[in-house]
Amino acid sequence: MRLFLLIFLTCLGLHAAPARAEIRYATDFKALENEALKDIGDTIRQVAEVEIRKDQPVESLDLLRRRAEGDEDRIRDVLRAEGYYDPRVTLTVEPAEAPAEQDATVTLALDPGPIYRLMRFTLVFKTQAQEQAAEGLTYEALGVKLGARARSEGIVTAERAVGRRLGWRGYPFARISERDVVVDHAERSVAVDLQVDAGPLTHFGQTRIDGLADVDASVVRRELRWKEGDLYDTRKIAEMRQALAGTDLFLSVAIAPKREEMAGDKVPMTITLAESKSRSVGGGVRYSTSQGAGVRAFWRHRNLFGYGEDFRLDGDVAEQLVGLKASLGRPAFLNPQQRLDFSLYAQQEDVDAYDATRVGGVTTLTRQFGGPYSGSIGVSLEQSRIEDATGTNRFTLIGLPTTLERNTTNDLLNPTKGGKLSLSATPYTGAIGSDSNFLILRLDDTMHLPFDAAGKYVLAGRIAIGAILGATRTDIPADKRFYAGGGDTVRGYAHQSVGPLDASNDPVGGSSLIAGSIEMRARVMEDIGVVAFLDGGNVFRSELPDFGESPLFGAGLGLRYYTPIGPLRFDLAFPLDKRPSDDAFQIYISLGQAF
Repeated sequence: MRLFLLIFLTCLGLHAAPARAEIRYATDFKALENEALKDIGDTIRQVAEVEIRKDQPVESLDLLRRRAEGDEDRIRDVLRAEGYYDPRVTLTVEPAEAPAEQDATVTLALDPGPIYRLMRFTLVFKTQAQEQAAEGLTYEALGVKLGARARSEGIVTAERAVGRRLGWRGYPFARISERDVVVDHAERSVAVDLQVDAGPLTHFGQTRIDGLADVDASVVRRELRWKEGDLYDTRKIAEMRQALAGTDLFLSVAIAPKREEMAGDKVPMTITLAESKSRSVGGGVRYSTSQGAGVRAFWRHRNLFGYGEDFRLDGDVAEQLVGLKASLGRPAFLNPQQRLDFSLYAQQEDVDAYDATRVGGVTTLTRQFGGPYSGSIGVSLEQSRIEDATGTNRFTLIGLPTTLERNTTNDLLNPTKGGKLSLSATPYTGAIGSDSNFLILRLDDTMHLPFDAAGKYVLAGRIAIGAILGATRTDIPADKRFYAGGGDTVRGYAHQSVGPLDASNDPVGGSSLIAGSIEMRARVMEDIGVVAFLDGGNVFRSELPDFGESPLFGAGLGLRYYTPIGPLRFDLAFPLDKRPSDDAFQIYISLGQAF
């Protein structure tokens, strides 16, 4: 009976409880249209809960008012972070006189007030020795501009720069022990004083390597950027981490000092590695209306003999090219900054300009000079059988390919900033009955200019200039001449069709080249991008480009689908200087941006 009575009373109480009301409301944030707030209006909307949750009804007007009061504090914090230290922020909740779709309106009234300027930025070190070690570490060196708006982001960035620069000078454990920010409302100024504890002057101690199974420890030690006893420099750690990651031998690389094991001024270093799988297979597909479809596949062993040797087999099967290539690379050859590569190849290429069967090999020594600079020198031997408009000819050529390169791009398949400048010179001499002697010179340059920090909008450009010296065009093997047209030079024209043509409208190649492109790339969605481009160029019979001959131009639009490994490219291009032999358009499909 007692249980029955309890259930009855509970049900009666629930029945008697009034239904919970729901308040629907709208927001009026027109105050953010103030010209002074155009840069931070979006940030204010993102922190204001009344704006974020305006599509969700609230239980009461009192709850809505409490939410608005909390938003006032959050909005003031945003304004102070932007250098407005005396703002007036009010969010009022007004019930609707005749409720229809909304029961209330939340209105933002905002006066940011005057801008406060950063007038002092000083560093105070814990000891005199630390202060002497930080000589030259002025506010200018930290990127601080006195008189500029006192934005929190700039102050925090300068604080981080203090620790980073002290880490370059042997103080890896530096920290900001206290930050004193004084706001003077009368002068509308801000003064920042940082108490800095640089910690002990530190040198590199012994280095321990953990996580190796198949890779020999010498592979890691040859990449070391320091010796025991060297002054600690955090830049050396970053360089080594990048070098180890660049070997493709490791899934993860962690390098850390063991401060708890520090003896005197030496700190032991621990390198913790997770090895990647040594074998891999992969491939790709491509298509263009002038070259047809093509498939490429490879098999790779990243650690053939246990010392980081890179062995790779590549196979190409396409409508115009069938080939097989085997290559072996030896990193850190005689020097951590050098790499030695060997390759052997066999190819059958059938294009409108010529039919070629070739076999050969190349040995190349590549050297990193520091930063974005590198260079290579090699020797090649190639035997070929070339059939073109002049007949069938056989060549045995010895070449000395040499390149210099500056590469500041941030991504291989989807660069959004930086550029790549490459200069190459390859002298060839004939052997075993061949008497061809000539020099191929070429310059290639690309640039990428982002319009936003995320790289969603990028202006990209490229230019290529080439010349073949020492032989007439007809004495140069057809497959060594310059050609233009297609996805890698002037889109809108068939592969190799830009330049001199014979009576059958087949390309014959030339002794010089000039070509360029400009693209506007926009990533309009997370996975989708669009591109507009203009290409132009020409190939000339003379040894140097003849600027009296008009270039051919092509233009078009592209679509990019961004995948985890890079963008899938679809370009539709039209010839702007259409000749009778040119098609109305060309289509190109491949992985990665055009350049």
